[in-house]
Formats: sequence, structure tokens, C-alpha cells
Amino acid sequence: MNKKQGEKILMELFQSSCWIEKYQDQVPPDKNGVIYKWTAEEAQYAAPFFSKAGQSILTEETCIAKRSLYLGRETDNSLCLYIYEREKDTYREGIPDMAKEFASMLKVDNLIKEKS
Repeated sequence: MNKKQGEKILMELFQSSCWIEKYQDQVPPDKNGVIYKWTAEEAQYAAPFFSKAGQSILTEETCIAKRSLYLGRETDNSLCLYIYEREKDTYREGIPDMAKEFASMLKVDNLIKEKS
């Protein structure tokens, strides 16, 4: 695929996306959160993620993470489409309590007390 066609496809995918958090003419704030990155030459590989089936799998939000869509140019001026993911602040809030409960369940003495 040539660069011009690929850029057109990336732009169309970005514009047709119903995601709320999408940023045009920007790149993600850091590379660590980038889970997908497509260049213009790779645009045909991005398209399935934005199909009806793809959108049901790659959602903007999960119980763990929130995702954003970015369409921006790299330092070499190549257009790229990114999916950036960050963990929700609320995701880890309950983990200490869950760990405490799980540890309590693993203690055999506690199980015996509950049965009597």
C-alpha cells in the first residue's frame, strides 16, 4: 500500500470511530501506554480493528483500562494511528481487601471455624 492511500485510510478510520477520547494531530503522551500503532503503510492491518466485529473486541473501555485514539505525525512526519491504554484509577482500589479475604479463605483454621 502506498503512503498516500494509507494516510487516507488511517484518517477515515479515525474519523469514523465512535470513541469519545480521540485526539487528532497529536501523538500519545508516552510510548509505554501504546498498545497498537499503525503507519500509513500498515493501514490495512488497522482496518479490521475498526470493523463491527473488531469494535466489539477492541473497546474504548474495559473494567481495567480506558483507551484513547490518537492520529498524529511522528518526528519523521509519517502519519500514525495509535491506540493508547491507561489503567483506570479505580482498578487497584479493591485489591488489598480482596487479597486479605483470599488469604483468610486459605487459612484452614478459618474454614474450620466457619463450619462449626
